[in-house]
Amino acid sequence: MENTWRERLTAFLKQPSIGCTDPSERALARYSAAFTHQSYLRGTEQQQETPLSCGDYERLEFLGDRVLNLVVAEHLFCTGHESEGNMTSRMEVVKNQNLGAIVPSLGIGFPEMIRVGQHQQRTTRIIAGSFEAFIGAHYLENGLDSTRSMIMRLIGDEIASFSPHHNYKKILQEEIQGSLGILPVYVLHDKKGPDHRPEFVYQVFIGGNLCGEGRGANKAEATQNAAWDALRARGRLPHA
Repeated sequence: MENTWRERLTAFLKQPSIGCTDPSERALARYSAAFTHQSYLRGTEQQQETPLSCGDYERLEFLGDRVLNLVVAEHLFCTGHESEGNMTSRMEVVKNQNLGAIVPSLGIGFPEMIRVGQHQQRTTRIIAGSFEAFIGAHYLENGLDSTRSMIMRLIGDEIASFSPHHNYKKILQEEIQGSLGILPVYVLHDKKGPDHRPEFVYQVFIGGNLCGEGRGANKAEATQNAAWDALRARGRLPHA
């Protein structure tokens, strides 16, 4: 089991958007903790400890939350001339209910990596907490510059296009988790156009069923539109 988890974790970290190709044992232990909810430890507390065991993600979440807020605030400050009020509004992108809906749409398999107890759902709060812990682990191992670059690779488009008033991914996820206890799954269906002006087409599936499709200039825009389409089809939004 330990080798399987180590292999899964190592393969996850090697993805280009993350870029950890040769993590140390200490790094693997921290990343392992970032993916471990306390309910998982309660369920396995009688089992023999494994080399990668390093507690749950709560302490790393505390650190990662601060790092994430700093990086996003710095980005908003340095890339525009918005008022303090507008920047404050756009900082809502890192609130748990928003972040926890963004992470499943990134296409890197993040929610599936989170280890929870047998009867514990991977809720929006848990997904956001684990992601913040992951950022904390990355910061401790690689420093601020590397962590800033990783955050922007993963959610830079989300930060740029975020609107607290039209967050359809959050609305859809809350509805589906509340009624079915599962997460929407976003899949890249097509990418068209030249590299300097691409068009992404994403589809959203619920329980294996295609429920919506959206187009956009980047992944963030296309997945938001796919969520809007799914909500419209379910009668949760006006058709206009």
